[in-house]
Amino acid sequence: MVDGEAVLCEIWDTCPKIEENSEATLTAGSEAVQWADGLLLVYSITDRDSFNYIRKAKEELPCDTTPVALVGNKVDMVHLRQVSTDEGEILAKDFECKFCEISAAEHVYQVAEAFHDLCREVIAAKRKSKQSFIEKIDRMLSGSRTYNRGKSDSISPKD
Repeated sequence: MVDGEAVLCEIWDTCPKIEENSEATLTAGSEAVQWADGLLLVYSITDRDSFNYIRKAKEELPCDTTPVALVGNKVDMVHLRQVSTDEGEILAKDFECKFCEISAAEHVYQVAEAFHDLCREVIAAKRKSKQSFIEKIDRMLSGSRTYNRGKSDSISPKD
């Protein structure tokens, strides 16, 4: 439940295990993102490769209105940090999305809040999309004209 509204979430972990000398990408046409109403992009602050993967994957996604949130995980392991908070904030600004750092191991509430925030954005985007569709229909109906066929459209002989 998000703000009293039932939300169905399907979580799909698309981050591959990257082996040496190989490169993994998440393409815009991939099955993993075609159906998504929102994207929670998570990297480990202790793993530079995961941060670089997120940067590359997001750049390959279509520039649309799908809500996105960027999350740096494992802040409980600050002694192993490879990605600074500033880098995460800068990337979030580039992506024009929300950003937070959490510890999934120590703070379940933070994880839930990250998902709730993204769900709120998805709900708002769907309402906005639905509203703009309704507004388009209203404009079409209020501006409707009767179609009168002119002589040029007629199959009858012209005068």
